[in-house]
Amino acid sequence: MKLGKLYGVGIGSGNPEYLTLRACKILKEADTVFTVISQNASDSVSKSVVEYVKPQGKIELLIFSMAKNKTDRENQVAANANKILEELEQGKNVAFATLGDAMTYSTFGYVYKIIKEKHPDISIEIIPGINSFTTLSAISQKVLAENRQTLHVVPSFKEEDIEKIEFPENSTTILLKTYRTRETLLKRLQKEKEKHPGLEIIYGEHLGLESERLAFSLEEIKTIPETYLSMIMVKK
Repeated sequence: MKLGKLYGVGIGSGNPEYLTLRACKILKEADTVFTVISQNASDSVSKSVVEYVKPQGKIELLIFSMAKNKTDRENQVAANANKILEELEQGKNVAFATLGDAMTYSTFGYVYKIIKEKHPDISIEIIPGINSFTTLSAISQKVLAENRQTLHVVPSFKEEDIEKIEFPENSTTILLKTYRTRETLLKRLQKEKEKHPGLEIIYGEHLGLESERLAFSLEEIKTIPETYLSMIMVKK
């Protein structure tokens, strides 16, 4: 059995013009392109990016469970990995297109491990993509980190953990998926701002898309409805 080649393709924050030349080439030439759609969504941001390059192969949409039950999530990942494996085991070259970077908080990482475990010698290429927080830095024109500053990325957190989040001096902290606990988080940031008046807070959502929005104050952020594709940058 001759296996096809697997490509993990980072496609950026959703604007197809942020695709790398290598990403465009792979998406165009792959026999099958898998990408993700939310369970209750009628359309997929990543699918629209893939369609932009007019791929010669078919596009397959995968749903990744957001269930609180870990077993349910793992079963969904395994089912998606098996769908990809079916194509690879037919000798097809397969691309997995994922928002942001393929190896940074990406759904690709989950299926990659399963496929690599079943076929250790499979040919895999990873194409890096522009991640969401560098996109926020560029669009807001706020330097992400420089000189001796440190960069901290907090991917997700429970409401009870918000008080434990640290904002070190001379650092930039990225808070991802803030929509889940945003009200409590904004209260924490308000207290941090009172102690450190020079604290900078930058909010971004739907970066690079027509619905893109930025906010530079806690007061303005509070007026914006919560949405999935959003994050907050805190500079101290």
